[in-house]
Amino acid sequence: MERRDFDYYEARARDVKLEDMTSCEDNAEILQRLRDQDTFLKIITISNDDDNYMGCFVIGEGNDIGWLGYFIGKSKYLEQLRIDSWGEGENIEALIEGINRNQSISSLYIGTNLRGVSFRNLTPFFRNSNSLTRLELNNFEVGLECAQSIAFVLDESRCQSLKQIAIEDSNLSGEGFAVIATALRSYPQLRDLYLENNNIGLMGCTALGETLRGWETSNLMTLDLDNNGIDDQGLQALAAGMADSALTSLRLSGNLITGVGLRSLSTYFQSESCCLKTLNVYRITFGDEGAVALADALMGNKSLTSLYFNSVDSGITDVGWAAFSRLLCDTSNANNIYLSNHSILKIGEYQMVNTPLDIREYLELNGRPHPAIHKILKSHPDLDMEPFFFQWKLKLLPVVINWFRSARSCMSPSTGLRRKSTQRHILQNRELSALYKFVRGMPALTVVAYWQQLLANVQTRRLWLDEERRKLDFDEEAARERLGCRPRSEGSSDLGSGAKRRRQV
Repeated sequence: MERRDFDYYEARARDVKLEDMTSCEDNAEILQRLRDQDTFLKIITISNDDDNYMGCFVIGEGNDIGWLGYFIGKSKYLEQLRIDSWGEGENIEALIEGINRNQSISSLYIGTNLRGVSFRNLTPFFRNSNSLTRLELNNFEVGLECAQSIAFVLDESRCQSLKQIAIEDSNLSGEGFAVIATALRSYPQLRDLYLENNNIGLMGCTALGETLRGWETSNLMTLDLDNNGIDDQGLQALAAGMADSALTSLRLSGNLITGVGLRSLSTYFQSESCCLKTLNVYRITFGDEGAVALADALMGNKSLTSLYFNSVDSGITDVGWAAFSRLLCDTSNANNIYLSNHSILKIGEYQMVNTPLDIREYLELNGRPHPAIHKILKSHPDLDMEPFFFQWKLKLLPVVINWFRSARSCMSPSTGLRRKSTQRHILQNRELSALYKFVRGMPALTVVAYWQQLLANVQTRRLWLDEERRKLDFDEEAARERLGCRPRSEGSSDLGSGAKRRRQV
């Protein structure tokens, strides 16, 4: 059979009839739209059967996918290419050659076995493309040889536009991913990495941790490692490389992690550079030990807003929930409440149907302005001011007054008028109670402060009166000048003389 490369199709493109090269009208229409540079044809799916995808090219008898590759290579507007099937394998090389010539594809999806075609054949596409942002390999076995081919292409091409890589449901081993992770050291611009339903284990986590640590500036925001056979050692190896990462979402569901592994996240969570917002640990039985480890790790953390796990599968008892309660609001004293976590908004399932009521109430307060104030007022009906007397004396009194003002300003606007009036009345009583404790605790200082304030008020009033006198003198002299009256000599003013006499008295 004659070898059909790009030049073969180029020589026949002008005279060929589209209906002669396809098995159905839909395929002919796709080729025509590609040939005519249809700006609305953005997505093409290559499949064995019509899956009702828009722009689905169904491979059947009588189809030469080399023509599809040729027109894909010429297209200026195609953005997404999905390959669900290679058909019977005929002219795959011609299809790949056409793909390699394309400059517009931003998303490439391969959901079928490569059928003996090495992934290395796509190296020119990755090397020459400035548009490709997403690569997805899904639902086929990625063995070691295939993983080495993927790593070769990534390392050779160093495609700087690539931002997302997904290799899912591919039974990718730790050895195979370690090769790919090494190639990813040249991709610090990578934003999302999805590896769900593989088996990267300890070896893969170690390699990924080293890659994360080697990036001078990391842009990785999403890391999906669900169902990957990761144990405590694997998580520890991964956590060691996450210290300076930009991760905002980490998914670890369905792995073999216990409380020991979760405790290894403590250093990461408490670092100032941590910006993780969502942690998923569904389908992991970490028990009370894991709950305590997470609660301890998140003390002082200000980035995490969602901690997702299945309350039943996790094996948490009242002991574990109590640790989360203390994390959100340590009621032992007002200062510990202030130092509690006020950032988390969700703990448990997304709807939090099995999360205890007290924790849900604290999480609801975290969603309000000034959550620490709400928690302090909720947990301490009578605030103890005595600890502040010795060191701060009355210097803290303005701070206390401003604190109560903030408490009034952050009352929920959705509260009914009657309830809001009751809350305001209770808050006013507690403010008066706190002020009374200052007076009762330091009566001498309070009396001195009263007379000092009175003196300051009198002095301020006197300065104001002197300024008013000067203004009156000026206005009187201006009026005399306008009326042609003789200006009074300095000191002859009755007002001025009277003022002097009063000061002498």
